[in-house]
Amino acid sequence: MPFPKLALSLTFAALLAACQQEGASKADGDAAGNAGAALTVQSTPKLWNSGEVKPIDIQVAHPNGTVLQLTKLQSRQTDTVVGMRVINGRDKDIDLNRLSGNRDGYLLLDTGERLYLSPPSTNTRLSIPAGQTFEGELVFLGRLPSVKSAVLVLNENSSADNRYTTTPGFRVDLPVSDGQAGAGQ
Repeated sequence: MPFPKLALSLTFAALLAACQQEGASKADGDAAGNAGAALTVQSTPKLWNSGEVKPIDIQVAHPNGTVLQLTKLQSRQTDTVVGMRVINGRDKDIDLNRLSGNRDGYLLLDTGERLYLSPPSTNTRLSIPAGQTFEGELVFLGRLPSVKSAVLVLNENSSADNRYTTTPGFRVDLPVSDGQAGAGQ
């Protein structure tokens, strides 16, 4: 495999050199005007909140004794991060991603688009032992664009009100628009 990566790197280096030569010849012919334009051709996509971390303070308690606290939200170039703390107040383990190969966790945007959860490889079910607290970040594939509303969904088809479940379902409105406080089930 190292050979294809090397070839790709050489191809990219050759392309970069060609672009630099083209920019230099344009700069020679047009002073410095076009050289700057050649460097700004690629635009960066617009990220929600300009990519800045937004502290949030949302708490949702499930009837089974699980408490979900959301602490931050950030859109990045290739993913979206939701900071969280989960308190398992049960005497049994719980899973927030009950079917690790399925797509039960996602951010649902007002456009209908879903940004799917990318669970850690060491804990794909997002299991939290009985009586323990888990703190970390949920990573979703894709950047969060500027939207009017977004909902965090965990364990999509699980119960939001069954006090005996070990796979609590959550749907939490995220504060993505100005003045939205965030609410959940």
